[in-house]
Amino acid sequence: MKRILFALLAFTSASIYAQQEQMYTHYDMNSLALNPAYAGSKRTLVANALSRTQWTQLPGAPRYQNLSVHAPLINDFAVGLNVSTGKIGKFVSASPFSETQVAANIAYNKQIGKNLRLAVGLKVGAYNFKAELSKIQVSTPGDVAYTNNDYSITSPMTGFGTYLYSDKFFVGVSAPRMVFINPDVRNNYNVEYASQLHYYLSGGYVFDLSETTKLKATTQVKFTNGAPVLADINVHAMYKDMFSIGAFIRTAQTTGIMANVKLNDNFNLCYSYDYAFGVLGSYIRSSHEIGLQFMIPYVENSKIRVPRYF
Repeated sequence: MKRILFALLAFTSASIYAQQEQMYTHYDMNSLALNPAYAGSKRTLVANALSRTQWTQLPGAPRYQNLSVHAPLINDFAVGLNVSTGKIGKFVSASPFSETQVAANIAYNKQIGKNLRLAVGLKVGAYNFKAELSKIQVSTPGDVAYTNNDYSITSPMTGFGTYLYSDKFFVGVSAPRMVFINPDVRNNYNVEYASQLHYYLSGGYVFDLSETTKLKATTQVKFTNGAPVLADINVHAMYKDMFSIGAFIRTAQTTGIMANVKLNDNFNLCYSYDYAFGVLGSYIRSSHEIGLQFMIPYVENSKIRVPRYF
């Protein structure tokens, strides 16, 4: 019981101060959710599905899913759609806390150099946060803390971003989720879901080591008011653009490995394993993430090309 209570306390702290937005190890596969300016950057239609099971040893730990699709539209404009869901808590009858966000994205990509493009993007959508405490089976029937305390909050949401990129390089800055929620007081408790604004700084570069081998290094840094800065550093070794294997470290006492396999010209499969170390490692331990990407091959001068590595 002490282990569970400690882990729940750790999770609550992380949720409030560092991880209010969903977190993915494969953030380069989840770029549209974090930066609307990413839409159309691959110059072809791309669809991603990503699922994360966090802290597998902890009952009720977060489960996240993300689906995104984006493509060039006309001239320098591109559009995208992103749907994200998440659940926290698992009891006898319910996962009492859940969130869903649906957003449309539009980006303007402008070529500013021979191999360099700059994009600006806007996201507009809706956000829902739901608590179903009445579905939890409690030892004291009629407990006022759980009776008639269900609520669902839906509000408009927007976000913005900029994205500078070439075939082997990118830098992005974004604030992907600004939620507008009015205070909601019930039973003398303020149940407002106070969404903090998160800012993301990301970047990456691909180094040619040989004709067949490349090294891809990426980083993502998240800034939130009143919370510690959270940073990831990922390094991938790539072979013939067919598969890659890599490792990462996160400032939140987490490290892990990841892999990506090109199944054919249309599909890529990725997987990562996270492992928590330090004090929290004894309680929350590992997380798993798996994703599938569909992409129509990018054709230029009648030749199929890999448009970008991010």
